[in-house]
Amino acid sequence: MSIAKREKLSVVYVSIFIALLFHFPIMLSVFGKTDFYKGLFLDFILIELIYQFLYQILFSCLIGFIALRRVQKVFSYNLFNIKMILIFILFTIVFWFIGIKFQELIFNNISTQDVFYRRSLIRSIITSALMFLTIKILQLNKQNNFRELENEKLKSSFLNSKLENLKAQINPHFLFNSFANLSALINQNQQKATKYLSNLSDVFRYSLINTDIQIIDLVDELALLDSYIELYKIRMQGGLSFHIDVPDAKKKILHMSFQPLIENVIKHNVISQERPLCISLIKKGNSLIFKNDLNIKNKVVNSNGIGLTNLNERYKILVGKEINIQKSEKYFSVELPLI
Repeated sequence: MSIAKREKLSVVYVSIFIALLFHFPIMLSVFGKTDFYKGLFLDFILIELIYQFLYQILFSCLIGFIALRRVQKVFSYNLFNIKMILIFILFTIVFWFIGIKFQELIFNNISTQDVFYRRSLIRSIITSALMFLTIKILQLNKQNNFRELENEKLKSSFLNSKLENLKAQINPHFLFNSFANLSALINQNQQKATKYLSNLSDVFRYSLINTDIQIIDLVDELALLDSYIELYKIRMQGGLSFHIDVPDAKKKILHMSFQPLIENVIKHNVISQERPLCISLIKKGNSLIFKNDLNIKNKVVNSNGIGLTNLNERYKILVGKEINIQKSEKYFSVELPLI
């Protein structure tokens, strides 16, 4: 249901409530439920009560819709201004006068006109004031909802922009490294270069197909990991081994989660046939534990901000959680929350 339709329904419901509020004592008197109100009201017959009740609803709705149309037309319109108050007063007097004249003509049973006019005018003024406040509340609520919606749009736009920047950091970094490795392999071993190129094609085909996806099935991300493993096995020439123990892959995970973890291992560790390094991926509860041995390079590696920080930022934005990094003398592990 649209906001405008909900506001119109609100005006109708409030109008019915006001009519019941004013006529409930009269109803009790007319239907003989109590003698307490008989001295307070003129002699009403049932058909006259129905007329006045329906007229009260119509009067309230007209006043409400006039104000509602104004605030819908000008969103920031201030109801509490001299012009709008004068318009309300004018319409109140006009509708009040028309209503009592019709009642006089139709029923012709008014014995004390001063009392009848005074009570009708007071009821009309109170009705206009209540509808005036109702429309103001609806306007304030609409403005509040609009601000919240705008804030959500701005937040979503900012997060999407930030995610795109983070993804843009990952892909070129991996691309340049891969082409450099492929170039070296072509000169050394064309057969390995062909195999490397095949796995590299699988990786980029997967990345392009899922370019707009942020959260993906774990089983698909593990398939991507297999292609990565083949790439790095060729690149490391037998100095790198992988152990994967994920019996249940029915969860979801952030797209391209494993790539920065492997890149981080390669970047900071010495890996060779003489000093092999093992990486394991184990499912533990609702998390994946990515763990590797440490053969830290003697030469300090400069960090350019791409990698674990990038991955952690994506998790905070998309999942509201952070990765858990643990480091000891022998091992380095990263815990990835599953979704």
